[in-house]
Amino acid sequence: MRSHSIALLVPCLLLTSCGGTTPPIPSDEISSSSSSESIVVETHNVSFIGTIRPAGISIYMEGTHRLELADGRFILLSSDTVDLNGYVGEEAEVTGSIRPTVEEGGTIMSVEQIRLIEGSSSSSESSDSSFASAASSQAPVAASSAAASVAPASSAPSSPSVPASSAAPSSVSSTAAASVDVSAQVTSMAKQKMDAANWTQAYCAPPTVGFCVPVHRNWYFKSFGAASASLWHIEVGAQTIENISEGPITVDLLGGALSTKGISDNEVRTEGSTVRGYREWTKDRHIEISAPSALKDAVTYMTQHLSAMEEQPGT
Repeated sequence: MRSHSIALLVPCLLLTSCGGTTPPIPSDEISSSSSSESIVVETHNVSFIGTIRPAGISIYMEGTHRLELADGRFILLSSDTVDLNGYVGEEAEVTGSIRPTVEEGGTIMSVEQIRLIEGSSSSSESSDSSFASAASSQAPVAASSAAASVAPASSAPSSPSVPASSAAPSSVSSTAAASVDVSAQVTSMAKQKMDAANWTQAYCAPPTVGFCVPVHRNWYFKSFGAASASLWHIEVGAQTIENISEGPITVDLLGGALSTKGISDNEVRTEGSTVRGYREWTKDRHIEISAPSALKDAVTYMTQHLSAMEEQPGT
């Protein structure tokens, strides 16, 4: 009888108790569990001033773009309301909510507003009118990146609206232009699906110009304002655009009514290796969308869906 009692006692001693309760979690496991449930602190209405670049390849898994600050540091950027592609290469004041990245040492901002800094290449546009419609996706771009911690930059006064006719022409860098393979862009762009679901961006010109033109979700665009040959000049391409003639598709506001040129509104013409779409505009002006003929479907869509700013949601 005694031997049976000892046999039953041994298993109980091997357990925390004979009641079957679970042994306590080790201290390192408790720390790991509590850290995974920590609250991410987000700071709202913060502004930084810097140059907007594609996010590129880095240790950080968040953000589609980055803002390079004057001292070499940067913050990651993302947005559901502002098309960041339209501001690549621009110096701007970026406002939104910041929080730490999942990876240690980084900061990411959810961008709510962008204001171009006076003196940047597209600063001739007003801060409100230069906002583009939201894009549901961003085109991937490769670039280098480094980790950094940041502090808010001081805000600068808003730049005034400037009529299209007074904007300075943009200069062309022959070295930069030579490094851009426009024909390769055309080949890439012609392979894209042109159904309406993929036209998720739009460039909207200032009120003095007053139109919005759709942009494919995988493409970049840049406004050059009142370029020398037109009242307003925009370019669209498969990669970031820094200088005139780097984008295969051009959108120009030109003087003269289409009726005086024997061209119909919404007409798309192929002339040799070039396709052009035409839209009648206000004050004896018209809009011409041009591209290599391989991009006829894109030019047709952009021509047919170009609209006045008041027709755009949220304007």
